[in-house]
Amino acid sequence: MRRLWYHGKVDTMVPGQARQQAVGIQDGAIVFVGSDREALTQSWDEKIDLEGRQVLPGFNDTHMHLLHFALFQQGLPLWGVDSIETMVRQGRAYLEKGEVNYLLGMGWNQETMAEGCMPSRQDMDRISTKVPVCLLRTCAHVACCNSVMLEQLKALTGEERTLLDQVDFEAGLLREEAMRLYMKVVPSLTDEDVKQLIRRGQQAANAAGLTCVHSDDLQTLPGVDPIRLVEIFREMERDGELSLRVYEQCLVSQENFSRLLEVRSDPEDRESLFRTGPRKLLQDGSLGARTALLAQGYWDQKDWKGIPIHSQEELDALVGAAHRARMDAAVHAIGDGALEQVCRAVERAQREDPWPQARHGVVHAQITSPALLERMKALGLQAYIQPIFIEADMGIIAQRVGEDRAKECYNWKAMEELGIPVSGGSDCPVEPFDVVDNIRAAVTRQDRAGRRTYLPQQALSPEEGVALFTRRAAWASRDEEVRGVLKPGLQADLVVLEGDLLAPEPDYKAVNIWETVVNGRTVYAR
Repeated sequence: MRRLWYHGKVDTMVPGQARQQAVGIQDGAIVFVGSDREALTQSWDEKIDLEGRQVLPGFNDTHMHLLHFALFQQGLPLWGVDSIETMVRQGRAYLEKGEVNYLLGMGWNQETMAEGCMPSRQDMDRISTKVPVCLLRTCAHVACCNSVMLEQLKALTGEERTLLDQVDFEAGLLREEAMRLYMKVVPSLTDEDVKQLIRRGQQAANAAGLTCVHSDDLQTLPGVDPIRLVEIFREMERDGELSLRVYEQCLVSQENFSRLLEVRSDPEDRESLFRTGPRKLLQDGSLGARTALLAQGYWDQKDWKGIPIHSQEELDALVGAAHRARMDAAVHAIGDGALEQVCRAVERAQREDPWPQARHGVVHAQITSPALLERMKALGLQAYIQPIFIEADMGIIAQRVGEDRAKECYNWKAMEELGIPVSGGSDCPVEPFDVVDNIRAAVTRQDRAGRRTYLPQQALSPEEGVALFTRRAAWASRDEEVRGVLKPGLQADLVVLEGDLLAPEPDYKAVNIWETVVNGRTVYAR
């Protein structure tokens, strides 16, 4: 079927190419980009009058947690909660709605709550003393549990017992690696449960204009084997159920890594909707939870540097294993201490086994320095950034790292100028996968209210902001030859917008998703 969108503002995102009016597709590929006059001389099965709307390459989110988002959509949402008292009240109300045997929630942030401190086990006990309660901080690097949950954690056996040392049973807090313990208490999900989560997640993503997500899912769901999850995605693709490209950032244990290599996608595959991508690793936590690893310690807590997930030797081995398998590594590193360790690991891997084509990367790369950015450039490291993070962090960054160091953080323009490959993500459900809002944050460097601005000299241009989620996001998954821009022969992934993201001063509040097209198929329409 030949479909034409015309009478619009078609921005191809090909550098230097002028705005066009029309784009045509056939059999999942773009076959025409040009003027209305030329387009309308051709034969089309369907013609859609854009009435001046904007067309861009389909949006890509290069770091998020699709199934974690879907899972917590059916739990207790706590984003924006203003106090511990409100958390308790909402938790009780949730349990009163019906018979449930556990409570999961996510979204609280002690920095914006009235009490100014983390909730405690005693607070969670006020929600329930009968069913397990586990409420995750917005960053998903800390959770607070009630006594019922903690007692069930104490009863765990096997390898999970080694993580119990990381649990503060008195305060009721789980941190970093211990976070996954709650999945050992809540009921395991069935294959159909998982498929329902995938359906829910991709539907929401399509409505946000997303045609591809780089998602960390393999250790997200209670009782679900990571290799089985890979199989479920592939089953759904074979059955025609996927409406979203999923490029999996594969976070698995060392034991499961060898199993993953047996089922990993062909590195040359550019057509499948589901593909395994880089090996995902975690090296520190979050700034808000004070678990990000800082080289010099926290400004307001000099004797505390954060939490390294792995020793340098362990990280070297994990990155090296991916490198030798010719699999990119995407390492979560927020603090400069963690970033330094990632650089060392990649340096060692390249020294022992040169691979010039590697596209290893750093997820977040928030706390940097000029010297570390130069090392990233020299090593060919890409940065998966989340522009919207400055919304929450601009109010705490100086407190955490000091005024001088704060000027060296979230330095996206400096990365661009150095030639570091940069792409954009949301880290959803930490933040919503709202691409437009992320672009706004990258371009304006302001909070949503427009009252605060953080390092405006590091602002990106509108074109650079959009490129984070189109052209540069395609490069991040090695797909720059097949999508990320609009030109004949490439995959037909489009997003149609009301509004104009490439105006000299875009009105972001006026921008809405009108249509999302994946592989030539409309998967969302207003």
